[in-house]
Amino acid sequence: MHPLPTVTGWLKAAGEQTRLRLLALCAHRDFSVTDLAAALRQSEPRVSRHLRILCEAGLLERVRQGQWVHYRLTADAPAAGFVRAALAQVDRR
Repeated sequence: MHPLPTVTGWLKAAGEQTRLRLLALCAHRDFSVTDLAAALRQSEPRVSRHLRILCEAGLLERVRQGQWVHYRLTADAPAAGFVRAALAQVDRR
C-alpha cells in the first residue's frame, strides 16, 4: 500500500493523453526527447514539460548517456506496476 498523496500524484501525472502515450513508449525502451517529440509529432519543449511531470511523479527516470538524456520507465516496482496496470486498460490501436 502507498500513501494517498503518492497515488494521487501518479494519477494526476498519468491522467493526460500525451503523458499516457509517453509512458506507453518508455515502457518498452529508453528514448531521448528528440525521439519522443518525433514519435508524438510535438515540439521538444512541450514533450520535455510532460516528461518533467512524469519524472517528478516518480513514473519515469532520466538517464544520462553521454551528452544525451534518455527517459525510461522507473525501476521502482510499485510505480512501474501502476504504469503497466494503467497501460493495460488502453486500446493500443
